[in-house]
Amino acid sequence: MASDPRVSKPRLPKAYTDVQLIFLRSHISGFETRTRGHVRGDAKKFALDRANEFLVRFGMPEDLQGIDEAEPRFREQIYNWYKNTVGRARRKLEGRTRSKKPAEKVSGSPGHNSLTWSPNLETPTTVSYAAQSDIAAQTASSSSQQQQQSQQHVPPPQPTGHIQFSFQTNVTVPSAATLALNASPNALRDAFFTRGIDVPTLSSLIQSYVLSHPSPTPLNPIIDALFAAVTSSLNAPTASRTASNHDTIMTILRRFTEACGYFPASLVHAGVSGPVAGPRALQMAIRKSSVWYPVLAPASGTTMSDEMERIAADRQKRKDYIQWAQIHGAALELGLLSFRSDYAGTAESLSEMMARDAVWETDEVEWVAGIFVLQSLIRTGSLARKHEYEQLLSTYEGRWKEIKDEARQALVTEVLLSAQQDLAHMNEGRVQ
Repeated sequence: MASDPRVSKPRLPKAYTDVQLIFLRSHISGFETRTRGHVRGDAKKFALDRANEFLVRFGMPEDLQGIDEAEPRFREQIYNWYKNTVGRARRKLEGRTRSKKPAEKVSGSPGHNSLTWSPNLETPTTVSYAAQSDIAAQTASSSSQQQQQSQQHVPPPQPTGHIQFSFQTNVTVPSAATLALNASPNALRDAFFTRGIDVPTLSSLIQSYVLSHPSPTPLNPIIDALFAAVTSSLNAPTASRTASNHDTIMTILRRFTEACGYFPASLVHAGVSGPVAGPRALQMAIRKSSVWYPVLAPASGTTMSDEMERIAADRQKRKDYIQWAQIHGAALELGLLSFRSDYAGTAESLSEMMARDAVWETDEVEWVAGIFVLQSLIRTGSLARKHEYEQLLSTYEGRWKEIKDEARQALVTEVLLSAQQDLAHMNEGRVQ
């Protein structure tokens, strides 16, 4: 049986992702500008502010957690990294038209531009800071050789007095086009919930991935990345989260919707082109995910290991099914399931059928999923259907008593109380 990597493999130590490295590198030019300013300590304050922003967005690196004065150490490391990176880049720039001694001095201190919490180099989607220094040194050496060859015909450039950070080098953040060329499912997942990447860049990442993976339904991997982003956000430590599960999902879906607004007419998914191709892909994924079927056990010949793997896969599938129902409800509230006139009523009928039928099924996971969709129907419904929703909600309350899994029962308890409040605040338009 094919195993789900989320349930059959041990978790690896945290590594710094492309998104985190891009965030740090994107502020190098800002730090360098402040080193040439007249305000004393402005550059250091800038670096410490970026360290604080890193902690807010990504949290404390794992190897610094539990250490005394971890935050001050982390901030000081970020400051030293910016300072050494800019200083090294400046010396290399000067070394292109002068002697090679500055470059030799830089190569003689390889540890000055690396952080002690460098990531695992075996992870394909991460690059360590030490590796970044080596790449920068190779780039400078290659540029020096090319310039020496061209000096026979072109006069050497005059020193500018400050560093021009190019977005095409490995020292600073790549351009949006470079990011798009390196688009991967993991990068897309991180881009969905990382505010350091703006919506146009997110859209560029999506479009580049679609262009390099053509198919009649090219946005399917994008929807998978969106689902993975929701999973990562909901699995984050409770102490580091400031929004509810519902609000977190709504935020990610809004970013997806805004990114779809930049889609050209040439981007086609299942016969739908342009900005509405994204909602169409999401609608198709929600339709498929609304049908529940458990992981079936083989008839015979299973080992204890096979059975344990099946149980773990079934448990993960139940979590995914409930999460899809949460996405379903959020998409319904945002109007992402009714995006064209020729699909009018499709979203409502799909959601209505799921909410009405799920409560009568035998598996409690369908009851949990159904109540999430019902709550969104109440929030988007009219006063004329209030009594109808009250009766259906009462049926779900009866099912709540039969739920055996404590975690699922707690979920339903929260949703039932919230749905009752939504019904109490119903007016002729929408739930307030």
